[in-house]
Amino acid sequence: MVVLLLGSAVAAQAGLEAPPDPAGETEAFIAEGAVGTLVLPAVAPDWHTPAIVILQDGEQPDGRASRYTNQLLGAGFAVLEMVYLPGDGLAAVLTALALHPRVAGQTIGLLGFGAGARLAPEWSGPMGARALLYPGCAGLVPAAMRGEAVLLMHGAADPANKPGACARLGETMGASGGAVRLRILNQASYAWDFPAFSGEDRALLIRPDSPGRVIAVAWPAMAALSAAEVAGFFATNLFGRRP
Repeated sequence: MVVLLLGSAVAAQAGLEAPPDPAGETEAFIAEGAVGTLVLPAVAPDWHTPAIVILQDGEQPDGRASRYTNQLLGAGFAVLEMVYLPGDGLAAVLTALALHPRVAGQTIGLLGFGAGARLAPEWSGPMGARALLYPGCAGLVPAAMRGEAVLLMHGAADPANKPGACARLGETMGASGGAVRLRILNQASYAWDFPAFSGEDRALLIRPDSPGRVIAVAWPAMAALSAAEVAGFFATNLFGRRP
């Protein structure tokens, strides 16, 4: 397991902004009760591309995935952002996406936020790579990783993802066959990438690891940095691979 600590000064000095919305083709995606939006990168219509499935932190999209979607599209991935996912619906989603004419024969990755990130490592099917952002590490029991690449990212100041619990989760995933990269964001809260609405930079969100709420403090510079990190992680581990 590789552990990286990202200092707050890096994000503060980087001055990173969200990339402009890349041109892409958007279509509705429905699979056995699961509903999402699939965005295809602006490449030749017969070009097959790996795909990333985004699992929400909650029942509805909240804008959190926007930066990541833009970065992933810019890197050449198709992006499926789930709007509604039944408790047992992930298998149907992945099966249907693998048959899409623009994705067929390519690898698929999972990107989860909070509760969605908690679901991602429990999926026992084969997966090209998984990125877990602040999943609520305590008590999470992952399925066998089967040699998959895993990015586990959380804030050092996040009460729902304490460093010790996330380090233990990383070790568990590594022991089950995953190639784990643990990314610790110094001074970041839970959901540092939560969008600030109407000038409010704080929100109370549902905890992913236990009943109750947790404070999210929006940090746009760190959100831009983590979105680029996630896109680079998937590009490194998915392009050139086959399912």
